Amino acid sequence: MSLIFRTAAAGLAAAVALAVPAEAQAPSRFRMNLGYDGRLVVKVLDISISQTADNSTYSSSVKLRSYGVLSAFKKIEQSASARGRIDNGVAKPAVFTHQNHVKERARKVEARWTGADVVTVASPAYNKMGDPPASRAQRLEAVDPVTNLLRFALADSQADFCRGTVKFYDGKQRYDLTFSGRTTVQPNAREKKLGLVNPVQCRVVYREVAGFKKKPPEKKNQGLKKPITMSFAQVGQGGPWVISSITGSTPLGNAVIELQRVNTSGETPED
Repeated sequence: MSLIFRTAAAGLAAAVALAVPAEAQAPSRFRMNLGYDGRLVVKVLDISISQTADNSTYSSSVKLRSYGVLSAFKKIEQSASARGRIDNGVAKPAVFTHQNHVKERARKVEARWTGADVVTVASPAYNKMGDPPASRAQRLEAVDPVTNLLRFALADSQADFCRGTVKFYDGKQRYDLTFSGRTTVQPNAREKKLGLVNPVQCRVVYREVAGFKKKPPEKKNQGLKKPITMSFAQVGQGGPWVISSITGSTPLGNAVIELQRVNTSGETPED
């Protein structure tokens, strides 16, 4: 999965064993659809997220496609989904699937959490699972990026964000997001328009762990020049939590991913 997808669907970069309280209680029924725009000066990415959960199960999906000028240089069309169970308010994955739909890079990957391991089936199969590949222990200690997004949504308060290291596994690549520097801020105009409250902001450092090509430690950041800045906010007092924005300095320039559409009725938000 590309870094853009990992930071959008895993950090949106997600992140998230993000210290969701062990005894938190999931809502009896939770449905939310989100729409994000990614910009490199102009809009270049369109990201949509759909999440559903009750007291015992959940399902969630993410779609990402390039937009405008970026499509002329690099076509991006990816999707991912996850389903699993809710245990004491915490989402625990059973199956994670992601797919690259661009013909020359097409691949479908399914990862299954069996309890004893995380088993991957890829079509076409990977020639190599990385140098080094993720170990069994590294696979089991992590959660897929789409499930981590749902864990964000089910958090109890601002205090659950921006601390510690969140471990991800996408069926091949194992990576970390380390959060620090939590700051509470006032809602900006975009957030107010969306009905978002209680925003909190922090710094996020991305690090490759396993399942990637062999490279020196200083190169295990996908070219990010400094920590990512990520902000979270609540959809109304007492509502679910969302990633409000992600900003980072990438090899392509300063990138911004912002929430632009939100709907908690289960209907797809309009562009």
